Amino acid sequence: MYRTIAKGIDVTNYIRDLTWRDSIDTLGVEVSFELAVNKFDKNLSFLYDITLGDPVQIINEKGETLVQAIIVSESPNGKTTSFTAYDMAWYLNKSTVIKQFKKMVGNDCIKSLCSEIGIKVEVSGLDTKIDKIYKDKTISGVIYDIIEQCSQFNSKKFFIEYDKGTLKVGPFKKIKVTGQYEMHKNIFIDVAKNIGEVSLSRSIVDMKNSILVVTQNKKAVRTVGKEQDSESIKKYGMLQEVVTLDEKEHKKAKLVAKNELKKLNKITEDFSIDVLGDDKVKSGRVIDIDIPLFNLKGEYLIKESSHSVQNGIHRINLKLEVFNE
Repeated sequence: MYRTIAKGIDVTNYIRDLTWRDSIDTLGVEVSFELAVNKFDKNLSFLYDITLGDPVQIINEKGETLVQAIIVSESPNGKTTSFTAYDMAWYLNKSTVIKQFKKMVGNDCIKSLCSEIGIKVEVSGLDTKIDKIYKDKTISGVIYDIIEQCSQFNSKKFFIEYDKGTLKVGPFKKIKVTGQYEMHKNIFIDVAKNIGEVSLSRSIVDMKNSILVVTQNKKAVRTVGKEQDSESIKKYGMLQEVVTLDEKEHKKAKLVAKNELKKLNKITEDFSIDVLGDDKVKSGRVIDIDIPLFNLKGEYLIKESSHSVQNGIHRINLKLEVFNE
């Protein structure tokens, strides 16, 4: 039994269509639900004052708080009102800053930025020096740009997550999960072995099999590095990406080209499945999948998880991609 607390009131028995969603591509958790707030029913008067800016909590059967969020939008609709709420990372996505870093290590840039806005942060692995001015850019946008700059100069994948009041940024660490759903008291099933609907599509639309690295000044553009996959070009045609480096970084051009090719030279799979719910199964985790009908077997990274609770049943839609170390 999941409980939903809004503005300190337990509204579990008065809501429907409770969902929460997280993704490795966006910072923060989104919560949505419908609440019975009929202004003409005096029996529901204690729900009338729940509105924008009020806190929302989702608590699981163990009494653990899964999400703490703030209501940011509401849509009255007759006898119910639809609410959308986000955790505190929402403010990082909405607040813009003006910030200049002068050859500051990426770790220190993010610590400095979060210190100014009062956000707790744990950050590691961002060792590249950042020399850039950010103007009218969201805080999360600045953080993602710093990560992008650092990842150009090494082959590391980075992960960013807002967890229990702390922003965590660092090299991706493999966390493998096995989802368990309690069908009956003390009787559990492996959710990955009881998969519902499956959706799969594959595309080369975002593939890049040729990387050209250039530097640019007021007088000219100079090519300083290039990496290609000849077999991919032969099969799919040339799909080129141009990366611009600061002139001072030209010696790292070959490394940048190699890392960008590794990152972009791939077929994109849009693969999703429906499973029964487990709180551990969320974005950034790795799960084993075996679906013979679709010839899918192995370790998959959860790109996005959309949890829902309806009539007491917890379900998840997962968007996945093949996991590569």
